[in-house]
Amino acid sequence: MFIVLIIASLAATAIASSSGGSGKRSKVPEPEDRITAEETPNASLTFSAPAPTIDRSKSYLATIRTDKGDIKIDLTAEAPDTVNSFAFLAGNGFYNNTVFFYVDKQYAAQAGDPTCRVDAPGVCSGAGGPGYSLPLQNADTTRKQWDVVAPTLVQGGQDVSGSQFRILYRDDPRANVKETVFGKVVDGTSILEGLRDLVPCSVAGSANCDKDLSAALVIKEIVVEPKVV
Repeated sequence: MFIVLIIASLAATAIASSSGGSGKRSKVPEPEDRITAEETPNASLTFSAPAPTIDRSKSYLATIRTDKGDIKIDLTAEAPDTVNSFAFLAGNGFYNNTVFFYVDKQYAAQAGDPTCRVDAPGVCSGAGGPGYSLPLQNADTTRKQWDVVAPTLVQGGQDVSGSQFRILYRDDPRANVKETVFGKVVDGTSILEGLRDLVPCSVAGSANCDKDLSAALVIKEIVVEPKVV
C-alpha cells in the first residue's frame, strides 16, 4: 500500500490572517506522520494508475453534484496529470457517494477518500486513496481562496494523493507547503460556505471530533467535460 497524507491534527499551527493586516490569527492544519492507507471498500475502484482520459489540448470543467447542489470547478491545464486522474476517477464512479469528511471554515474542505462514504461498512479513515499517487505539479503558484488542491503525501514530498483534494476557504500563504493546484471553484461557493466544521474521529484521534458524519456534504457524482468556448 502506498502512503498518503492524512488530514491535519487538531494541534494546528497558527498563521496571520491574510485579510487587511488585522492581526487576527487562525489555525491552519499541519500534516501528521505517515499513515498506511486504508483499502478502498470496493476493490474494483482500486487502480495501478489512471488511464489517459483527457485531451491535454483542451480545457475542462468539473461539476461536483452534491446533495445540496452543484459545485463547478474550472480545471487548469497547468496540472495535466492531476486533472487527468480526477477525470479518470470521476468517470469510473470513484467519488460517487463519498463525502467531504473534513471541514475547517478557516482553511479548507477535503474530500476524495473512498472510505468516507454514505454507504461505507467501516469507519472514515481519512487516509484512503485509489491505489496510486501522482507527481507534484503547479506547486509554485499562489494558493488563493476557492483554489482546488491535491495535498502531498508527506509534507515536503514530491508526490500528491491520487484522489483526495481540498477546496480552500481562504488564501494559504504558507511558503513551506507545496501542493498541486489543479482548479478553482467558479460556482457553488455558497454550498461550501453553508457547511459546518467537521472532523471525523478517525482523523482527529481525540474527543474533539464528530462521530456522526450524517450531516456531511455528499458527492453524488463528479462529471468532467470539455469547456464550451
